[in-house]
Amino acid sequence: MISLIQIAFSNFKFRSLFFRILFLLILLVVITVLVVVFFANRYSQNVVRTEVKQSSFQMLEQTRRLMDTLLNDVDQITVRLAQNRAFSAAMESGAEGPSQPDTDQVHSYLLDSYITSPYIESIYVYYAASDTVQTALIGPTKSKKFDDPDWLPYYHSMTRTEGKWFVREYPDDNKNLSETQVTLIRTTPWASSPIQGAIVVNMNQQALFQIPSFRLMRQGEEIWMVSPDATLAFNSNTGLQVPSQEFSVVQNKLGSDISAFTDHFRGSEFSFTAVSSPYSGWKYVDLIPTSSLYKSSKEIQSFMMILMAFSILAAVLVAFYITLRIYSPIHSLVQLVNNKKGDWRSAVPVREQSELAMLFSAFISMKEQGAEMEIQLKDNWPVLQQSFLQQLIHERSKLHEDRFAKFAYYQLSVTRCGFFVIVIRIDDYHAYVNKYGSFDQSLIRYFIAKLAGELGGHMYRSYPLHTESRDVILVCNPEENMSTEAFCQGALETAERMRAAIREYLQLTVSTGIGELKLQAGDISESYREAVDALESRAFKGYGLIAPSWLVREKKPGDHLLIRKLAELKREIFLLFREEPSKSFEEELQKLGDAAEDAEGLPFALIQHAYFQIMVEVFQRSTELGLPAQTDNELAMLQEKLMRLETVEDVVHVTQDYIRQTNLRFHAEKKSEPESVVKQILDYIQVNFDKEISLGGIADQLQLDPSYASRLFRQEISITFMDYVISLRLEKAKELLQMSEKTVKDIGASVGYANQRSFNRIFKKHEGMTPGEFRDIHAPKKLHREEIY
Repeated sequence: MISLIQIAFSNFKFRSLFFRILFLLILLVVITVLVVVFFANRYSQNVVRTEVKQSSFQMLEQTRRLMDTLLNDVDQITVRLAQNRAFSAAMESGAEGPSQPDTDQVHSYLLDSYITSPYIESIYVYYAASDTVQTALIGPTKSKKFDDPDWLPYYHSMTRTEGKWFVREYPDDNKNLSETQVTLIRTTPWASSPIQGAIVVNMNQQALFQIPSFRLMRQGEEIWMVSPDATLAFNSNTGLQVPSQEFSVVQNKLGSDISAFTDHFRGSEFSFTAVSSPYSGWKYVDLIPTSSLYKSSKEIQSFMMILMAFSILAAVLVAFYITLRIYSPIHSLVQLVNNKKGDWRSAVPVREQSELAMLFSAFISMKEQGAEMEIQLKDNWPVLQQSFLQQLIHERSKLHEDRFAKFAYYQLSVTRCGFFVIVIRIDDYHAYVNKYGSFDQSLIRYFIAKLAGELGGHMYRSYPLHTESRDVILVCNPEENMSTEAFCQGALETAERMRAAIREYLQLTVSTGIGELKLQAGDISESYREAVDALESRAFKGYGLIAPSWLVREKKPGDHLLIRKLAELKREIFLLFREEPSKSFEEELQKLGDAAEDAEGLPFALIQHAYFQIMVEVFQRSTELGLPAQTDNELAMLQEKLMRLETVEDVVHVTQDYIRQTNLRFHAEKKSEPESVVKQILDYIQVNFDKEISLGGIADQLQLDPSYASRLFRQEISITFMDYVISLRLEKAKELLQMSEKTVKDIGASVGYANQRSFNRIFKKHEGMTPGEFRDIHAPKKLHREEIY
């Protein structure tokens, strides 16, 4: 070989021609490799970009729905208060201000709203006629003396009855300039004009915008919640306001129809996706570094670059070898010419030998190369078939005949009787992975695929798609044409036999999703999607399910109903939380399961997040009441445990157990301090019930938070502070009406009601009659000595 190269390169013409052909061969191979690598990399980036865009929209839509539900719940609190009779009477009271009973009822409603909602920082009512403000903790106060008068300009800017969200500067003299206050102002009355006042709700910004379920995002990803006027944004990871210099990057683009764009941000390129809420007016923006989108594609690109380098090197060597073989006859001719200078007899065998060597060498080379390519193709044929099956289930095509041609090319024999997909999903996959090693898992999947193919062999041909996941995917092709009824019945019977055989041989349970029969090869991906969607019902119906897509219930349109129902159950559970385990407490826990059963058709991931949110709020409420956390990362462990579950029944069971165990722990560790505090309050009321007293003033003397004191009182006495004071005053008043001769006005003043009209109204409301009527009925009759009867 070395001598052949030396002789070939000794001739200038041969050397020039040799390098030209070698260069052309190498250039052809290198360009082909570069083109393939370029389009493969571009395709992978497009796939990643499309998948990330879809997942971003899904994350934003879920965020929008959850936030709409939270904001709507707060709005409903103001609507219910606006429709309250006592509230309406208070609004119409005039410049002298509302009466005590009306303000008491309004105060009770405000306090209940403040206690039951973790998102409300403060709530108060503005009476325009008397220019007074009443909060959940104190009675009516002039607006000039109120601690937070900054909302009044927003109120005066409202010209009609409405509920409107504002984001304003935080009402604190020592505030940081970046801090803000999210406020809802609902003008009243509800159904008439002119405006007589308003209900103002200030939100706990940290609790409202920082929701743990939103943290399940990719590295570097954030969600911004933009105020309706598009002037401020809040970060869901921290619940804090987004700095103005960062928000300005997207602020000018939110008013247009652009829903996705890229821009330079924080020193690198970011991708932005935005959606708007048609209900609350808030906007939601998902942003993620562009570099993280293409992390996986960059790994593929690096691999392909290495592969390209090896391919080019191999191509150069092969091209060099082929060039030498092509020009071996030239070497023979050069040798023959040199031999003719000597004995002509010796030239004949050399010439014959050279020609025969050339022919046999070319023939042997072609035969060896053909055999080698046949071996390589045989070795890689299963890989090519699997790649084609992957394309079938993930890509829809209108080129149906091209798909049939590819079936023939990849040696997959099919009929033209249609196609459908069966997805066999291994139940309790977490336990399955922990029980078997990776090699055993692959064997079990292979066995399931072979068993399923054999059981359905008399009806259809099946081609398994081998995956290292919980799903075994079969692309099925009926042997003959069949009606829809026959197909449905046969598919169900075959799936039932598969389930029974797998349980018998492997001691495993599987759930099976069956897609509908598609007549065209390009629609196989639709059947696969239908089979996967049908398997979602397994979360509601349990393991071992056979789910044909034609029997799946339609998805429900609204998920806010589930969130609202869980919020109502949460409030009832919190009312019974501090008490000992009871039948009522268990009934409320059982309702959590009923709510999940009614949610069939909603995404399982949404149900997981909704129930995890309940566990988070139970954890927060228990820590507020003094119960220490069991571990430093208790919430993270709860979330990991909940996200491993695969059925709604398991999710509900874990949630119920956590609430029940927390209740038992709280009751076991409850101290005697609450009873002593309540006893002090009761003793104080007994002495001072006939005076103007308030729970806020008592809490200040005891150095307690007013809301905490209110919760303690209601939990121990089962009624509110004001209801208890009223009942005590009425009992004393009834005693005086029966035993004394004081006037009704004097009796009312002696039990704490300086206004006789208020005393009469409250007495009639609770006793069903006026004080005078009560005295006429119950006071003992006496004879007057100077009267003649």
